[in-house]
Amino acid sequence: MRAILRVFYWIFAILVIATAASAWWYIYRPLPQIDGSTSLPGLRQEVTVERDGWGVPHIRAATVEDLAEAQGYVMAQDRLWQMDLLRRVARGQLSEILGPTTLNIDKSFRTYGFGRAAERDATLLDAESRKVIEAYARGVNQFIEQHKKNLPLEFSLLRYEPKPWQPSDTLAISGYMYRTLTDTWERELNRAKVTERAGADRAKDLFSEEAAMDHFVVGDPKVIDDGSQRSAAGADDEDDDDDMEPDTVLKAGRGSSGGVLKAEGDPDLTSALAESVLEFLQESKNEIRQSLGSNNWVVSGAHTATGKPLLANDTHLELSIPSIWYEIHLTAPGWNVKGLTLPGAPMVIIGHNDRIAWGFTNNGADVQDLYVESFIPPEDDNYRVNANGAWAKAQILDEVIRVKDHPDEHLKVVVTRHGPIVHREGEKEYALRWTATEPGGLANSYNWLGKARNWKEFRETMKRVWGPGQNAVYADVEGNIGYVMAARVPIRKKGHGEVPVPGDTDDYEWTGYIPFEQLPQALNPESGLIVTANARVVGPLYKPYLTDRWEEPYRTARIYDLLHDRHDLRPEDMLKVQTDTYSYPHLFLADQLSAAAKTLSPKDARAQKLIEGLKDWNGIADADSPEVSFLHAARRAALDILLAPFLGKETSLYQWRSTTFLQKILTDRPAKWLPAAYKNYEELLVAASDAAVTKLAEQSKSDRLEDWAWKRFNSLDMFHPIGREGMLKRFLSITDKPQSGTIYSVRAASKTHGPAMRFVGNPGNWDESILLIPAGQSGQPGSSHYSDQFSYWYEGKPIFAPFSDAAEASARKHSLTLKPGS
Repeated sequence: MRAILRVFYWIFAILVIATAASAWWYIYRPLPQIDGSTSLPGLRQEVTVERDGWGVPHIRAATVEDLAEAQGYVMAQDRLWQMDLLRRVARGQLSEILGPTTLNIDKSFRTYGFGRAAERDATLLDAESRKVIEAYARGVNQFIEQHKKNLPLEFSLLRYEPKPWQPSDTLAISGYMYRTLTDTWERELNRAKVTERAGADRAKDLFSEEAAMDHFVVGDPKVIDDGSQRSAAGADDEDDDDDMEPDTVLKAGRGSSGGVLKAEGDPDLTSALAESVLEFLQESKNEIRQSLGSNNWVVSGAHTATGKPLLANDTHLELSIPSIWYEIHLTAPGWNVKGLTLPGAPMVIIGHNDRIAWGFTNNGADVQDLYVESFIPPEDDNYRVNANGAWAKAQILDEVIRVKDHPDEHLKVVVTRHGPIVHREGEKEYALRWTATEPGGLANSYNWLGKARNWKEFRETMKRVWGPGQNAVYADVEGNIGYVMAARVPIRKKGHGEVPVPGDTDDYEWTGYIPFEQLPQALNPESGLIVTANARVVGPLYKPYLTDRWEEPYRTARIYDLLHDRHDLRPEDMLKVQTDTYSYPHLFLADQLSAAAKTLSPKDARAQKLIEGLKDWNGIADADSPEVSFLHAARRAALDILLAPFLGKETSLYQWRSTTFLQKILTDRPAKWLPAAYKNYEELLVAASDAAVTKLAEQSKSDRLEDWAWKRFNSLDMFHPIGREGMLKRFLSITDKPQSGTIYSVRAASKTHGPAMRFVGNPGNWDESILLIPAGQSGQPGSSHYSDQFSYWYEGKPIFAPFSDAAEASARKHSLTLKPGS
């Protein structure tokens, strides 16, 4: 027996040692050097990289080029695989490392042509931008070259090496963000279908941009001084807008994409991980469509305890590990900026310098149009361009997609004068025109704002921005607050592009872009408060067309309610607003259901009990509440009942301000919308409550109300792209965390989508600004900074971000010197 035990102990010891050795080799050995010194051959002078206790780097360089090169190196230290994944998604090169599972995603992105557009736009950069983006690429490539034998875990699991970083890869990732924030063409298709089935009269109700709870930034007839007339004059100059380049529309050139690298690997593991990545990307796209939400606001000193402005921003994107945002502080001549940037992007996109702070939410300006092309005959490559029968030959591109362990896939991309054919339905073929792929669309974004010193310089930088179109709020140390929406927004000859339009005529062509001076902007409004949350920002007095596809108004309204009469605000108060879980439409529906149940009882006793539980509910969507689950399901059921007579089982085609529509119908109770099966709206509401409990029982597989807590249906899942199942899920992802709030709360909580960062800029004392991300700075699971910020983000606690030399010296934990030469 002792001999058997001895053998067992030896086997156990060997397994422990082997496991520890494997963990060290694959998880800890790839961790980057963060102390001492190392060489970075492209540098002109030494660069220092100091990191605080959260792993946030502060890079100090003598030139902007050295700064960018060091930033590329440091970003690769922490996020190399994420950078590679993003560029592969944007370029349509996932199947090269993951096999045929991701072919459809690759085909979609190849059709969009971000790789082609990025290669073209890289040649259109101005001299300063080109130097910075090339220096950044050098830094990334130096890290790759130095660490080929100890790459991050994901490269080992998938058994491939990253190819060199190209300047155009940075631009391709801009394309990925365009797709995330402005890809609306499928909604245009759905709007056309809904309009056809419901009829023009009902479509006016369904697609109305009016909402009682909207708060306009500009163009509100009830507000005399919204700051819009002060914006340009506030720059305190003669304004050199006359020197702007005219906002003309250029035709996009079409180029070919570059080659790709063949990678080898284990097909079984690759297949399993490919399914994980595919599910991650598909769920991300669906979540963004259904619950897009970001918040930003700025208050003047009249609302704060210090008499200086405060600015807050939380962008809501896919919640993943690693986070989509990366924190960094950059210092060089003309630059001293701290904030957030994207993996693969130089400089800082959101944040503050020593003079100004700024933040973004998605505006939703319509920058895509679908054209129904008429091919002659349908199987030919010739298509009509006008009513007189003139025709043109479509450009045919052969996109070669490398597929791991399989033959190459050839994708035929048909490109008309409007853009690529992105959808075919019956005999109709739809071409997509998109500002993202117009010449310069990917090259002119938000990376240069960190150099601005005041409102004038901020506006001048925003003039050069193509997109994606963002609502930018602004604050500075002089006490100014402002707002600008900057992007290239098309002017159309006819219509607004809300639905597909004929492509065989010039009637719907773009004639230019809205001039910058006509885009919405404001400086120092009398209210001292500017709020945007993806809802409508322009009132009826604002005439240029941006979109009528605004998001719901509830977050904007809640933020206004929490801030407008405050005069003692501090950074922590802004964070409390960002994490607020009150839900206006759920409270409205609770009142409607309670009133209906007084005249007509639900058939299902469970529905009656839940409605009774809504008495005196305060609107806070608590994770433990079954009533919130009930209200959420009843909202959907009521919509389905209203829309089913026209859309049948395809009620999900309607993706507009659906809750605003529902609220208006239940408030006004028009006879034309009441389905014939119901005598009154009380019957409809009671039927919706019965349908809701049936749905909850089905989803939870339980009839017990105790099992219907909101956390059962809306728990937080932050997945690593390859960590959705089994051991990798436990090791790489954070899942099944109860969370309060709904998609209509300021916190905007859904399962895999929400606040991807939180930022509070404090011009009164930059050291008391707040900056945090959902997980951590590092994408390497062996790092102590892989998920160290999660508890602060999850619990709504602040992480103050030191900025002054004294504060950063006190917070410094590591220091690395990057030296020129080999």
